[in-house]
Amino acid sequence: MSGAMRIFFFVSAALILLAHIFSAHGAIRRRMQCQKMDGRCAVECLSFEDKVGGCRAERTPLCCKKRKNN
Repeated sequence: MSGAMRIFFFVSAALILLAHIFSAHGAIRRRMQCQKMDGRCAVECLSFEDKVGGCRAERTPLCCKKRKNN
């Protein structure tokens, strides 16, 4: 491989890794926001929980919070 091809390969690999790091950073922030609302991230909310928002992580898309009894 020539030097230019190696540099192109490493630059493109670095850009792909940076894209994954920054998308994971957003998921962590949304998960922390869900925990501040006394919720939890889950695939499906249980029958006694309400959907509050979205965690939008790949496997845990919903933020679930227990219903308050009036």
